[in-house]
Parts: sequence; C-alpha cells; structure tokens
Amino acid sequence: MARNLGRDLRHFPEWLHHELLNWSRWCWLGAWPHPLPPSHCGSVERDYTRFRVDACADEPRPIPPIESRALIVDDVWHRLPQAPKQVLRAEYPQYHDSGRAEFGRVGAARRMGLRLGDYEAALCVAIGRVWDAFEGRK
Repeated sequence: MARNLGRDLRHFPEWLHHELLNWSRWCWLGAWPHPLPPSHCGSVERDYTRFRVDACADEPRPIPPIESRALIVDDVWHRLPQAPKQVLRAEYPQYHDSGRAEFGRVGAARRMGLRLGDYEAALCVAIGRVWDAFEGRK
C-alpha cells in the first residue's frame, strides 16, 4: 500500500513554505491597511520622516515578493472553504495577529475556536491545494 507523504505537515517540501511566505509578503503590499514603513509616523504627523542614513548596512532590505507566484497562491486562497482559508491566513499573512507567533498553533487554534487537530487538518487541506496548484503548472 503506497502512502502519500505529501499531505502531512511533516512532509511538505521547503519550497512550498517559501511560496507561502512570498504570498504573505505580497499580501502586505499595496494600499492601506498595511504596516507603514518604519521611516514614517503613523499619527497626525505622518509627513515626518526620521533621519535615515542610506549607507547603513546593518538593516537588511526586505525581500520583494514575486507577484506571479503570489497570485497563484492567492487564487487558491480565494477558492478555499472557510476553515482552511482562515487557518492559512493565520499561519502566514496574519502570523502575529492570530497568536501563532506568540503561542504557536495551539494559541492560533484557540483564538479561532478550533481544536488543534482541526486546525492542522485545515492547514493540510490549504497547503495541499496550494501544492496541487503549483504541480499543475509544471
């Protein structure tokens, strides 16, 4: 009996995680609401810009997203059922807001009102569909 190793959270390839991170970066581009760049103030004094030395090598440049790849993931995300859609959003673009960053998957599942097993099953469905979308394009 052949076992499909691709639908278990422990067996997803690393490139798929990077595609989802690329989608997450792409989600935060564009018009408000998104995080303001650290060089601008978010209050009434929004025209204030802090002094910045461009020659500073200590500050890494953000990785620009590849839009064509992010659109593949976004198309899949829009077609997902509600639970996998919420879980994928909690895992990637809203990693900090969902509680995932601070409390792990258990915390994110609790905030969503899901059991951990249901959360991970929904995540497997979502990641599996993204994987299928990329496999179908080859």
